[in-house]
Amino acid sequence: MHATRLHDRPTSHLRRHRPSTQRIVRVTATAMLGSALAALTPGLSQAASYPVEEATIDSVMAAYRAGTTTAVEVTQAHLARIAAYDQQGPLINSLITVNPNAVQDAAALDAQLKQTGKPVGVLHGIPVIIKDNLDAVGMPMTSGFQGWKHYLPPSDATLVKKIRDAGGIIIAKASLSEFARGGGDNINSVVSGFARNPYNTAFATGGSSGGTGASLAASFGIVGIGTDTGGSVRMPAAHNALAGLRPTVGLVSRSGLVPLNSVRDTAGPMARSVADMATLLDVIAGFDPQDEATTRAKGHIARSYRAQLAPDALKGARLGVLSQIFTAKTADPRVIAHFQQTITELRAAGATVIEDFAIPELDRIPRPPQTAARFKDDLTRFIARHPGIPFPSVQAIADSKLLHPLHQAGFDAAAAARPVAEDPETIEGAANEQRYREAFTKAMDAAGIDAVVFPTWAQLPAINGDRNTQLTATPRPAPDAGPTALGSSLTFVGSSLQWPALSVPSGYLGEGLPVGLQILGRAWDEARIIRYAYAYEQSTHYRHAPASVPPLADSLASRFVGSWTLIGLDERSQDGRIRPSPRWPSTGQLIYGADGRLSVQIIKSARPTPASDSLARASGSELQGVVDGVSSYFGTWMLLPAERCVVHAQQGNFNPRQVGQHAKRYYSFDEAGQLSLETPPKADGSTSIIRWKRI
Repeated sequence: MHATRLHDRPTSHLRRHRPSTQRIVRVTATAMLGSALAALTPGLSQAASYPVEEATIDSVMAAYRAGTTTAVEVTQAHLARIAAYDQQGPLINSLITVNPNAVQDAAALDAQLKQTGKPVGVLHGIPVIIKDNLDAVGMPMTSGFQGWKHYLPPSDATLVKKIRDAGGIIIAKASLSEFARGGGDNINSVVSGFARNPYNTAFATGGSSGGTGASLAASFGIVGIGTDTGGSVRMPAAHNALAGLRPTVGLVSRSGLVPLNSVRDTAGPMARSVADMATLLDVIAGFDPQDEATTRAKGHIARSYRAQLAPDALKGARLGVLSQIFTAKTADPRVIAHFQQTITELRAAGATVIEDFAIPELDRIPRPPQTAARFKDDLTRFIARHPGIPFPSVQAIADSKLLHPLHQAGFDAAAAARPVAEDPETIEGAANEQRYREAFTKAMDAAGIDAVVFPTWAQLPAINGDRNTQLTATPRPAPDAGPTALGSSLTFVGSSLQWPALSVPSGYLGEGLPVGLQILGRAWDEARIIRYAYAYEQSTHYRHAPASVPPLADSLASRFVGSWTLIGLDERSQDGRIRPSPRWPSTGQLIYGADGRLSVQIIKSARPTPASDSLARASGSELQGVVDGVSSYFGTWMLLPAERCVVHAQQGNFNPRQVGQHAKRYYSFDEAGQLSLETPPKADGSTSIIRWKRI
């Protein structure tokens, strides 16, 4: 069934397991704390009216500055959505632990802002979701392993401390595959079970940062942190219509992050917009004496990644399409066909796209693996820095038999692995990674390529639980029966290179399932590829909210959602006088979708009728008469409560000159619930007032 209808269906069929007592206690404790604080804070309620659905850092910060909301209200609104949708309703199941101190943290930030008049930092009062393989004081760190369910780390991971220092509120810790050992789905953890894709809950979120991906898509937080070894930021970003970056290894500290492969491991920002992703990167990037890899970043860290964003950044860019890795043998034909549309969009945004770009040596270099020896060495060092952690060795974890069955054999192999310096597979893999870097550098230099582009994933998201279905017609024996939906990652390139790569929404296929454009740059080229992603995002605007998690009934956004009929058109002069518009009487319809989609039609009633039934045979004056008084466009909508306006982002318009506009409409509701939308002043100071009645 199409994702836009999921919220209309009974959801009892989705309740496949009960949430753990630990999670029920945490959510309930948070709700009680929110209710208690609301009682002490007049005008606030746990189910806050502030519209956090699809909220951005800029919109929330503007509301704080304007005094139209508080960090407590914003936090409570997110907690209300978590309570409504994560463990009931669509049962997104994206979170392991909800922070019981989130509202208390928000109240402290509100008090500080009131006292000083200044925000703590660029993330002041912004709810942040972090993957549960990062240390955060006050919450367990499980890494998806049930043996660590009650382990409380004594200090924050370096990037978590940076987020808190910038004013961010760690609202929850997200689910993941055990020890981040996952990719296409997020089902392989005994602690959390599997997360569901909010765009269609029958499908996978991508992994292993699927909990972060699904929770951000569902507006449980505003920005989040994933980790990426083999693609675990980019895969869930693509599957959940998010922007997600894998930075160059060393740009972001890994201190306090459970390792999988220290050569490739990196944390990365995830968000619903490229701008928010860049803001979060500004916060977390930087040197950390606790992570030696960050010494390599000195001299390569931009003063600000957010400040460099420009909608025309693709003009003059030379992009090479790495089509040799997504051929008909491995990729869904819909993905291949759709990427041709993406190429057209990149060219329309100003890029020069080289479709015959190739890496001649790529098919001859064995794909570098993630080895048991490297994992054992890295996890052993992590455990040594965490005294008191249960099952304090790789051998102890393997012997516990508390692992998901998918991971038991891998841990047994890791426990028996040789040291890294003696392991042939690890040694050969490192050499092949260097061969990758040399081959890509040579080919990009020769072709004058600024960045490489290709899909994030070669198949559509997998159905949850479907790990082995063969996608080829010819029978082949396991374990090489592929391709399968889970064995279709195209993220291995950036991981093998340890170069920066990101995913940005590029559309929807199949049953409303998001797909992503992947952009790969050279080492330390984050600023460049983020600029390209922003320009692509601003020229396409593919992101929209999933319909399975609509605005809650008492949120401001819910007052807009639905269909409206036109009941009046007025003009307000510069001196405040209101009179009927020359375009009145007119008929019209306005639709605000719960998924963030928008449709507007206004047609003047008294229009001349052409003599011919065909407009192709109409005269110029007849055509002018038909066109005059028609306003018709579609796109997406977003609320800016601090300005009391709703933004209409116009992706298509009857007037082609208005395509791409972000038109502000200042809203008000009367006692009957009728909606008035007023335009910004025109050149003569007058405004138009469009009045609507809910159908």
